[in-house]
Amino acid sequence: MSQQLYDELLNSPQGLINGTLRDVILPAILGKETDEMLYWIGKDLARQYPVASSQDLITLTHQLGLGDLSLQKHTKTSQLWQLGGPIVASRIKKDEENTSFGLECGYLAQEIEFQLGTVVEGRISDYHHNYVEILLKNDPQTNSTTERTELATFIHVTPDTPGSTDDQPAGKQSRHPGRHLKRRSSKKEAK
Repeated sequence: MSQQLYDELLNSPQGLINGTLRDVILPAILGKETDEMLYWIGKDLARQYPVASSQDLITLTHQLGLGDLSLQKHTKTSQLWQLGGPIVASRIKKDEENTSFGLECGYLAQEIEFQLGTVVEGRISDYHHNYVEILLKNDPQTNSTTERTELATFIHVTPDTPGSTDDQPAGKQSRHPGRHLKRRSSKKEAK
């Protein structure tokens, strides 16, 4: 590791250990296949932490240290997400041409696949100086459960910011294939 790389990672928002793992060790192990392999690692990451809503996805992405996520556009067959923040900006600034966001693409594709119940694929659609745009494409006619019998046990995400709303009480998990969780109103609430 060069002094310059050491200094950059030590002073970056992601820190020395995370930066070294992500941008030095994994590319050294994976070689030319880094971006593609990170895509599948990202899908596996989403399987460990499946979330039921876009808001939970935004919160979890931040908590995982992947960056600040926001939904820019949404249609029946696609979603355009923006991933930015200090971590992303420093990674792009360090080496825009060789910085892989395959992990983030796979992670988002799998999370949205759980939520929609259709097969979803993700890719970087545009690089900017301090953020990337990730395009997710889905085919509403293709049911993801036909390709595998995987059911997601959605986790409860603890919000980062005060005033956030939760769909479920803390500690509750729901087992539901590919659909948003909806809060059931109790008889007391209905009165």
